[in-house]
Amino acid sequence: MVDDALDHLELLDQIHLDALRVLEEVGVLCNVTEVQSIFEETGLAAFDETTGHLHVMPDLISQALATTPTRDQYWIPENSFGIGGTAPFVFDDMSGDLVQPTFAHLERIAKIANEAESVAFMARGVLLPNQEVPVLDTMAAHCQKPLYAAVVTEAGIARAAELFHSRGRLTIQFSLINSPLNVIASMIPPFLDCVRKNLPVYVSTMPMAGLSAPYSMSGLLTLTHAEALFSIALAQLVNPGITVVHAGLPSIANIEKNYAVDLGLTAHHVANLLLEKVNKRLDLPSLHSACTTGAERPGPEAEADAVEGYALLKKYGFHHMRHCFGMLKELVAFSIAKLERHVDLCRDTTSAQAPEVAIDPYDPEGFTAIARNGSRPNYMQDEHTLKNTGKCFLH
Repeated sequence: MVDDALDHLELLDQIHLDALRVLEEVGVLCNVTEVQSIFEETGLAAFDETTGHLHVMPDLISQALATTPTRDQYWIPENSFGIGGTAPFVFDDMSGDLVQPTFAHLERIAKIANEAESVAFMARGVLLPNQEVPVLDTMAAHCQKPLYAAVVTEAGIARAAELFHSRGRLTIQFSLINSPLNVIASMIPPFLDCVRKNLPVYVSTMPMAGLSAPYSMSGLLTLTHAEALFSIALAQLVNPGITVVHAGLPSIANIEKNYAVDLGLTAHHVANLLLEKVNKRLDLPSLHSACTTGAERPGPEAEADAVEGYALLKKYGFHHMRHCFGMLKELVAFSIAKLERHVDLCRDTTSAQAPEVAIDPYDPEGFTAIARNGSRPNYMQDEHTLKNTGKCFLH
């Protein structure tokens, strides 16, 4: 049962140990010479020119974790639900159409977040392209709670710095790795700029079991954790002591639905909850994804998915989770009516509503699959995926 898995320290510790082994033996594909140099100058990492992979020793990760501020030093408390994601569309709750987000939508989301007791923090929720500074200003003007901001431009970073120094409780969102194990070169300059400016950052990665990650629970969590640890280490090497949030987002490709990400599975909630428990063992600030849905519109299916997530999180405890309110299928659209309804659902759901959940045992072949695929997304046809299809992530 999930109780046993969450309390089974050997399982959680083995996921961490396997992640360290991934970074040492498999490495991360990295063609950014500055990043290579930062790691290699420690004497605890090496770049393999024949493969393009940067290999990182476990001692270096341990040193980085030792300088990372602990979760009790972070300003978002335990058991916090929040708004997150970057939906390219808003679900029009009158017509049922998908429409382009506007600043009126963003302002409404921020006001609801500010007023709702169930919402502890917010990210933008919707995508407004090439509007970093106005998006930041809108969020800050209408929501006094902790914010997650997405900025990569010089102007956006400068404005984020101003807001952080004036209001605090602001964290910059980054995804440095495209799963599996590929550094996104374009994200490195803004990330290093923020880190050198001492701006808090979160590091996200989204491996999908069966598509870009092993098709087993422990294998999926191992890859997600390894990718996040690499980003945490980079931040600490550049600015020891900077606040970094582990925001790995393990997800599952639904093989029966053309490998689309399935965020309504019980297994999705459980995977993110288990990764949170790995991070709790390490005392890391921990932000993941749960209470999501596979539904295309608000309604009974979306509510049932969310209630299951709320109940599981309330039963077993967590640090903080995003995507908990307005998001619809595959994070493509955001419904403001769903946000308003699910604020109440979150408040009213109790831990007694949590389902009984079976957890797959540790899978030693998960690491083997990661080593075999390396930085190539070959998992669709990998023997590990084919063998486990119909056996893992069924609910």
